[in-house]
Amino acid sequence: RALADYDNLKKDQARERGEMRRDAMEAAAEEFLPALEHFDAAIRFTPDVDDKAKGWLQGILHIRRELEEAMKSMGVEPFGEIGEAFNPMKHESAGSRAVEGTPNAILEVLRKGWKIGERVIRPASVIVNSIE
Repeated sequence: RALADYDNLKKDQARERGEMRRDAMEAAAEEFLPALEHFDAAIRFTPDVDDKAKGWLQGILHIRRELEEAMKSMGVEPFGEIGEAFNPMKHESAGSRAVEGTPNAILEVLRKGWKIGERVIRPASVIVNSIE
């Protein structure tokens, strides 16, 4: 009986360590998400640049890719694609439009969603097709 109790204790400790690790990665990811989104906004609003500034812009794009790769190495992945079916457990509707096509399909992604495994850290903000 003592061996079984010891074995159960080891399993419980391993489970708790896994949960603590996942919670720590989730907290770190939540801290990095605003920086990643600010990169996206800066890139989206980049004016036409001359040849000298193109190298600088490529450096910014490289830093952004590295940040997203670091997130992926922690198991954090983006989700929310145009055409995907709206899922209230993963997506947050920021509005709707009626267009031809699949009902409740995502028409526009305003902000990517992020998850660790199947656990949603932040839902995607989307525009949904309201045609029935």
